Amino acid sequence: MRRMSPRLVWVLGAIALAGCKRGDPSAEATASASASSAAVAASAASAPPAMPADIGKNSVAEAMPEGRPQLGITSFVAMVYKEPRDTSKRIGYLRLGTKVPRSDEPVSTKGCEGGWYEVAPRGFVCAGKEATTDMESPILKAASRRPDLTAALPYRYGFVRAVLPLYLKIPTAEEQHKSEFKLKDHLTWYEENKETVDKVALGAWDVPLDERGVPIKGKELGELGQRKNSLEAGLGVLFGGETDNDPAPFWLEGGRRAIPNVSDFAVPEYAVFADRARRFTGLALIGSFQAGEESLNRRFAITTDLRLAPTTKLKPDTGSPWHGIEIEDPSILPFAFVREQGAARFSISGGSATRGEELAHRSVVPLSGKIKRADAGEKYLATKSDDFVRASDVGIVIAPRTWPKAAEAGEKWIDVSLSQQTLVLWEGKRPVYATLVSTGREEYPTLTGEFRIKNKHITATMDSNESSDVGGAPVRQTAQKSKGEPKAEPKKDPKKDKKKDPKKKDAKPKEGGAPAVIPKKGDGEYGVTKRRGEGTYALRDVPYIQYFAAGFALHAAYWHDVFGKQRSHGCVNLSPIDAHRVFKWTEPAIPDGWHAINTGEEFGEGTTVIVHE
Repeated sequence: MRRMSPRLVWVLGAIALAGCKRGDPSAEATASASASSAAVAASAASAPPAMPADIGKNSVAEAMPEGRPQLGITSFVAMVYKEPRDTSKRIGYLRLGTKVPRSDEPVSTKGCEGGWYEVAPRGFVCAGKEATTDMESPILKAASRRPDLTAALPYRYGFVRAVLPLYLKIPTAEEQHKSEFKLKDHLTWYEENKETVDKVALGAWDVPLDERGVPIKGKELGELGQRKNSLEAGLGVLFGGETDNDPAPFWLEGGRRAIPNVSDFAVPEYAVFADRARRFTGLALIGSFQAGEESLNRRFAITTDLRLAPTTKLKPDTGSPWHGIEIEDPSILPFAFVREQGAARFSISGGSATRGEELAHRSVVPLSGKIKRADAGEKYLATKSDDFVRASDVGIVIAPRTWPKAAEAGEKWIDVSLSQQTLVLWEGKRPVYATLVSTGREEYPTLTGEFRIKNKHITATMDSNESSDVGGAPVRQTAQKSKGEPKAEPKKDPKKDKKKDPKKKDAKPKEGGAPAVIPKKGDGEYGVTKRRGEGTYALRDVPYIQYFAAGFALHAAYWHDVFGKQRSHGCVNLSPIDAHRVFKWTEPAIPDGWHAINTGEEFGEGTTVIVHE
């Protein structure tokens, strides 16, 4: 039984354990995460006032009236505590540049020099290093670009195609040549190849969505208000800019004297850059601009923690435009998504199947519910067109044989089938949405059982050490290689080996599931990465993450487009559009301005997730 080693990720001594991760993208490009359990302390002298039970559905304005003073977040991440002390339960966090309504005065200054302020809709944040009451603070203006929650991707994204420094200021030509190995050769290569290496396809960013996150029928790709179609957009927009000709931001004037380095990679004030990003690191981008001749006329993209990445070494990524379907008429069940390229319709006679018309990849095929065997036992499914499809070519969407408690209670619940690679959203016994997903590969199986969503993140960084903002240590089952050669197993710990094997049906995670939301100290750092071959990597701001067990989550995968096939190291990968749709649908909703929450006592129980073979 292979197990991951715990490691410290928080100055309070919390332990982070392994979650789902990815290795070779030819077989797997999924990142997932791990993190710490929150410290739970005794009750405070004065608890926050009671809030409505359905606060997750309310806006901040409803929780605190308009016109309330605000608290601005000045660090990359600021924790929200249940009570005004840092040993209290952590109920969520806010990100750099966020402004949220607050109490007029601090409720306490104990352990917080700037004072503990109550924020909407609940919880307390310490003003000082992480937050300010000064709404004119330069750092708040510098980080005013918020994630776009109306889009399938909350940010623009790019992958590093050559090792690059993450600059803190606009570097001069001399500074760039000192910081980047063989830069002259690289720039020559880029000029010769930029017409091809910067090309992008239509992606998730180009699909128009309504307020529910549902693709709008009858509209052409790219009809997103003022947003440019990816095929028409220039590099300025593709790398996060409002336009293709945005000027350098004010905070870079005079060498970045207006704001400090807010990344977790500490460097002296005179440093030109803070850390490097290795090949195929995924970066989330909130702006870009063209530098002048003194800086080699290069374009720089701005990361979410306000570092600069030279875009000659970035490849823009728009994510997959694939998405599932709304189920308006439940009688459509059962049906199937075509999972395999080259799948076809068949006629069957005398125990033999004859290939007919080819089916479009990921098209929907209505089924009659009948099954036939042909060609030495191969299973075929009868369609409503009186022909057949091969069962191995499709992913079936069908009502369960027995209804779970959530269905009987009329609640929302999510059905994930590992054998079919499908996900279905249900409201009671009525299906509302279905799609294809990518779950864990055989050697890294997705945990089966019945769960509830434990915490939700608009985005979080995931890396190959399986370290992120939440998670736990799932027990992994090593599988055999395709040729039957077993993988080497590390020494076993008899005490640890008493845990259940997640490959067994209905295996449960350790008590409590995914621990509380705790950003790791290195959340602002980019790690080493390889997208091809084994190695480590970091994927910045993976969108719409929802943990349902320790180390297992539903989340968007903007870096691949093989939905319908096993791909991950345990998590459930969805296309960006599907992940956005599911995130907006599940309960509870994240309050306005927040970046992540724990479900449960403060915000209500999370939606039920059932994972089965």
